[in-house]
Amino acid sequence: MSEDAIRLAQLLCSRLCHDLVGPAGAVNAGLELAKDGGLDPATLEMTERSAEEVTNRLAFFRVAFGAAGGKVSAEGTLSLHEARGLIESLLVSRKVALEWPNDAAGPDALPAGAGKVLLLLVLAAAECLPRGGGVSVHVAAVAEGMGLAIVAKGDGARLRPDVAQALAAADPDQVSARNVHGHYAAVLAASLGGRLEVSDAVADEVRLMSVFPPVGGAGP
Repeated sequence: MSEDAIRLAQLLCSRLCHDLVGPAGAVNAGLELAKDGGLDPATLEMTERSAEEVTNRLAFFRVAFGAAGGKVSAEGTLSLHEARGLIESLLVSRKVALEWPNDAAGPDALPAGAGKVLLLLVLAAAECLPRGGGVSVHVAAVAEGMGLAIVAKGDGARLRPDVAQALAAADPDQVSARNVHGHYAAVLAASLGGRLEVSDAVADEVRLMSVFPPVGGAGP
C-alpha cells in the first residue's frame, strides 16, 4: 500500500471518529446520569436523540466511505431510495431540509461508486450551511452520461476554501481530516471517468456537480 493510500485511510478514520465522538459522548453522559439516578425527561430525550444520531451517521458513513454497506446491490448499484433515506437521516440533526424532486424519467439507482460520490457531495453541501437552510438533489441523464447536481441554499452559504481545494484534488498535501471527504469524492469520481464542478457565484448558494460517462463508456 502506498504512503498516499495509508494517509488517506488515516484521515478518513480521523474524520469518522470526529463526527461520531460528539453524539457518542452525549449518550455516554446520559447513561452515567441514569446510573446515578439523575436521568430526568429532558436528559432522556437528549440521550435518545444522540443515540439516533450515532446510528444515522454510522449508516451514512458505512455506505459513503465503506466498500459496500447499505443496500448496494450485487450488481454494484446503489438504490436512490436508499440514498435518499440515508441523506434525510443525516441532515435531521443539522437543521438542513432536503429537497429531492421526484422525476419519473430519472434512474432508480446509480452505479455504486457514483452513489458514494452523491453522498459525499451532499455531506460537503450540508457543511456549507452554518445557519441552516436546504439542500436540493438532482439526478438526471445528460448528454455525457449521468449528471448529479447538489445545491446548498441558506443564509451565509459558503464553501470553505480548503474543501473547494480538496474537491478539485489540487494538492494532496493539503488534505486534512476536515476536508478529506471532498478529496475522496474527487478521487473516486476520477476513478470512474467522471469530473466534479463547483460554483458559488450566486449569493447564499453553492452548487456541487458531477458528470459520469455511461456505464462501460470511456472516461475523459
